[in-house]
Amino acid sequence: MFKLLRLFSALFSMSLRRSVTFRTDMLFELLLTLVAAASSLAALSVVYTRTDTLGGWTPGEAIALLGTFQVVSGLRTVFVEPNIEWFGEQVKSGKFDAVLVQPAPAIFLASLGACAPISLIQVALGLAVVAFGVVHAAVALTVVGVLAWLVLVVTATVIMWATRVIIAAVVFWAFGLSLDVVYDAIWQFARYPVQIYRQPLQLIFTYLLPVALVATVPVDVLARGGGLAAVPIAIAIAAAACLAAGLVWRAGLRRYTSATS
Repeated sequence: MFKLLRLFSALFSMSLRRSVTFRTDMLFELLLTLVAAASSLAALSVVYTRTDTLGGWTPGEAIALLGTFQVVSGLRTVFVEPNIEWFGEQVKSGKFDAVLVQPAPAIFLASLGACAPISLIQVALGLAVVAFGVVHAAVALTVVGVLAWLVLVVTATVIMWATRVIIAAVVFWAFGLSLDVVYDAIWQFARYPVQIYRQPLQLIFTYLLPVALVATVPVDVLARGGGLAAVPIAIAIAAAACLAAGLVWRAGLRRYTSATS
């Protein structure tokens, strides 16, 4: 574990040094992130011109939820997508063999071996949006609530990583099948409170496809007095997702080996 952490730190440091040399790209990324955040906030404000609450959520609470969604989405863009978006092509072309011979777990190198530190701008801006939403909602923060929010954001990130690995591993069985578009479409549902969706979607997004864990549950605990029971439940779901990802990955590797032997 510590070896992987040192490797991860070294890879991130190398990517960060590479990114800061392209200052124009950083400014462009900042501009795009600001425009995207402003557009999302503007869309949310339009909704609240026609209603006082959205699924029981006040404007400030919804802003904090949007910010949390941006934080987790930013972490996805920084650490996961730079690897997963090329994974299918590597498997189909046979270049994945180079990953298998490295002295590190293939699942780590294939899903976290590269990163895009420049997108940390999105994470920082998301945190600012969360802070703005909390102030707007006049929430009295507590240390326990903030810590619970942090833990839930981490578990949401872990679940996101595990589910992306599972989706990407489908290529081991079906080279021509890509579920990235489907995953991205489902992911976008997390930018709004799950309470706005009718049944059975609300049940599906809470229990079957844990979209609620991305932003709704963390902000519910942080700003709406949600119960802390969500924390151990989220941790258990994250552990189960990691276990499932490992099992699917190992099954896929056996398939890949037999296909290229």
